[in-house]
Amino acid sequence: MSRPDQHLFYDTIKVSREEQERLLRKAHSICSEWWFDKLDCSESYMRQKVEGVSFEAAMAHFGERALMNVIHRRAFVPLNTPHLEVGFRSMENPVDYFLWIIVPLDRADEITKGLEEK
Repeated sequence: MSRPDQHLFYDTIKVSREEQERLLRKAHSICSEWWFDKLDCSESYMRQKVEGVSFEAAMAHFGERALMNVIHRRAFVPLNTPHLEVGFRSMENPVDYFLWIIVPLDRADEITKGLEEK
């Protein structure tokens, strides 16, 4: 169990790919906001927000190598308020993509139910 001032990470490795996708879609349906970033080192060594992308286009990057995350953030830039962060890193080359979905804590149990804490 984490300290009250630490972020709480959930284990998504044991969750099937189908269940991970279901959780991502559920998170999107109840989110307060979401965004999609890319890391293209031929352009910049910093992630850049991808404007105008649809959620379905973002989900197209959730491939076999993608790593999903579910994190209860106590306070974290850019929001600085407690929230549940759900998303993935695509692990694609040469451009790596990141989906960020922010779920209000009053809806977090709809995502975390059944997930083990790391």
